[in-house]
Amino acid sequence: MFLVEERRNGQRRAGIYMRTDGLFEGRIYRPEPEPDCGQHLRVDDEFEVCGVTETLSRVETLVDEELGL
Repeated sequence: MFLVEERRNGQRRAGIYMRTDGLFEGRIYRPEPEPDCGQHLRVDDEFEVCGVTETLSRVETLVDEELGL
């Protein structure tokens, strides 16, 4: 799976990926928490899949809707 595109709307971000089976997958990443007391936490694995489609344009639409773009 490889990243095709990344989109942002304020603190929210999403990645659009092409999977090895040729389908496109949209992932909405959860906002990262503010670090406390000098801690620097970053969890890139926390995401929600908002769609898996056969076309790039359809998954772009789904991602835009989820991000409010």
